Amino acid sequence: MIRINYLNHRNNTGLGNKLFQNFLARALSIENNEPLENWLRTEIYAGKEEPYDDVHHDKWGLAWPHINHNDSKITVVGGGTNCGYGDEYHQNERTIEIISKHKDSLIKDFGERSEDVCPQVFVHARFGDLVDGNRLDDVCPYEHYALCLSGFKGGYIASDSPNNSVVKALCDDFGLTLYNGTPEETIIFGSQFPNKILSRGTFSWWIGFIGSQNNVMYPNPNAYSRWNGHIFECMQDWKRIDDPRHMDGLDVDDIKRINALTRF
Repeated sequence: MIRINYLNHRNNTGLGNKLFQNFLARALSIENNEPLENWLRTEIYAGKEEPYDDVHHDKWGLAWPHINHNDSKITVVGGGTNCGYGDEYHQNERTIEIISKHKDSLIKDFGERSEDVCPQVFVHARFGDLVDGNRLDDVCPYEHYALCLSGFKGGYIASDSPNNSVVKALCDDFGLTLYNGTPEETIIFGSQFPNKILSRGTFSWWIGFIGSQNNVMYPNPNAYSRWNGHIFECMQDWKRIDDPRHMDGLDVDDIKRINALTRF
């Protein structure tokens, strides 16, 4: 039996973190042919209007029908994990290996967008919580996106800070259209593009992982803190983009002319 113990560490467990927990639990369920308990946290009924009357609440406050398993027989994903896939967030190479193995069963890809119908590149730019938390060393600068956008003209950009000056500059300089949707809609929309430019964090990683992975570009973790670096670097077909601010003698105008680094 597989169970998810949902987390809200520091009240900052975002969608990207939750997706790692949910997809690992489902992948383990498929891999081991074990049931996954109420993974969408719905109330449990027996097909009647009245709730099923043989229900108990576990130590996490979730309600289950009585099952013939004691806690030692339940594999827990999330807090208090005993599943053997790392810590409670499960953001590691082994987790990525098993969800990649079962990706076709786990994810309905939403189709690649035709270049004849819309622009071909999607950009995700994260600023909000990093700037608010003074984690400026984890923020990708304008130059990262400009380097990746070399050779593109027109596309979409999504950001948690749509009014950020970098977002506005990228829209002006590269003809990008701001996409405004819910987090779930943003992942679905961005996943359809054949070229994706990522920022830092798990939310951006999922945009890269779902859908087309023909040309996924991500910032070199060595240019920032090592936060989340491993989940990007184990994606062998993705393209690591070095921090252009550390390239000797390179200015923004040079960056915009560098086509060979991102289009191969």
